[in-house]
Amino acid sequence: MNRAAAISQLREQGWTIAEEAGHTFELPTAIAGRYPRLPESLVEFLSGLTQCVDGSQTTWFLSQRDYEGTSGAAFRWDEWEQLSLDAACGDAKFINEIRAFWDCHFPFLFSVHSGYAYHAVCTADDKFGQVVEGYEPEFEEALPVADSFESFLTTFLKAKGNP
Repeated sequence: MNRAAAISQLREQGWTIAEEAGHTFELPTAIAGRYPRLPESLVEFLSGLTQCVDGSQTTWFLSQRDYEGTSGAAFRWDEWEQLSLDAACGDAKFINEIRAFWDCHFPFLFSVHSGYAYHAVCTADDKFGQVVEGYEPEFEEALPVADSFESFLTTFLKAKGNP
């Protein structure tokens, strides 16, 4: 599915979308060092998005501004990781496990509809591009939901209510 068609369908489903034409999605240097490679389809989809939120304002795609920390959003792009690190209470083994998980899972969609949830794309070589979803309180116990961002987006757009 191409980006324009996906954006059009989201709008038809009541999503509020703001864009800046001609802006290619590019991670800030510190985050790009952690995620040096992302699926091209995800980069294409996120390029130019400054806002992409459902009608209830409980589910949203993260934008360049979220990753830059300039969106003014209540949640940071790595909010769920930070919550897990806080819950680790200084346990070095647990902290290392949390960081290892997030080092190869790039979050791109958040939801607070029925508790905290996210979708992320796997950046590890053996599962590169796979999309997972995770929920509180154990964010790192993620489940695969699609083999690629393209497949995820197609399924997501067909789902009623876009969880």
